[in-house]
Amino acid sequence: MTTPALALAGATRRNGFILEVDLTMAVGETIAILGPNGAGKTTLLRLVAGLERLESGSLRLAGRTVDDGASAAAPHRRPIGWVPQDRLVFDHLTVAANVGFSPRATPERTAALTDALDLTGLVNRPVGECSGGQAQRVAVARALAADPTVLLLDEPSAALDVESRHLIHRALAADGKPATLLVTHDPVEAATLADRIVILEDGRVTQEGTPAEIRVRPDTRYAASLTGLNFVDAYARGTTATTDTGTGVVLAEPTAGPVHVVIPPSAVALHTTRPEGSPRNVWQATVTELRPAFDRVRVALDGPLPLVAEVTPDAVDRLGLRPGSSVWAAVKATEVTAHAA
Repeated sequence: MTTPALALAGATRRNGFILEVDLTMAVGETIAILGPNGAGKTTLLRLVAGLERLESGSLRLAGRTVDDGASAAAPHRRPIGWVPQDRLVFDHLTVAANVGFSPRATPERTAALTDALDLTGLVNRPVGECSGGQAQRVAVARALAADPTVLLLDEPSAALDVESRHLIHRALAADGKPATLLVTHDPVEAATLADRIVILEDGRVTQEGTPAEIRVRPDTRYAASLTGLNFVDAYARGTTATTDTGTGVVLAEPTAGPVHVVIPPSAVALHTTRPEGSPRNVWQATVTELRPAFDRVRVALDGPLPLVAEVTPDAVDRLGLRPGSSVWAAVKATEVTAHAA
């Protein structure tokens, strides 16, 4: 059996906030950590890096215990690469000196990374004279040059130009890359780079799975929001699921007990008058917001069942949609899925 790159099962406390995580990473695996602000994402990275300590449990890197709650290895004695949000590059040193800073960085590896991240023409320039995107590429190259077992990235593509984002993504997708723990607020970046997504909320892992699994079956409202799905907690009896506020949702298949009801925005049809015919779920609602999304418009609705519908710009004009408009929302039972909570 292959030794995991990272095995964490423990808890820590910071200013009254408790982070408790059980997480294992395979060699070469990329895991994206997503969650709302204050969920503990950066604290998790700092814990792995050795900038925070476990109160209980253990953290193992490449099979070696680096924190057991009683003693912990110093950050520089851990096989990690670390790119925090503020980069922490050495502005007064050249690009070459920054990338090759680690004692584990070889000239061959440094040259390969400066080439891969399009830094070769900048190797003799002080990083303080580089653009923000160039400096971020230097930070990523420096972390990779140390040949880490685990690479820690905190919002590596935030506010980057398109070229820098592309180069960093390509470097992270290369063969022989380390296990990578990536904190991001961008679900597209997570779905593109990650083998697995871990949702962190209030210091706890609330869901983990492949990007496709999270998209098809989100377990929390936050997970659903990443893919734009409508997510409602309800209690099912037969083919009806009832929310806490008493709104009933007709299901295509009978089920029983607490469920997560998921409705794609594209399945929500809007009408100016109460529709007749096949829809089994019909509610009157008020438009609260219109949000353009490429060639579609996402329409936020307030009503017995708060929903987001996705329609064409032509439909917005035809229906006269604007904040404050009264509409009827209809969803076919066959478009509703219910998962056991």
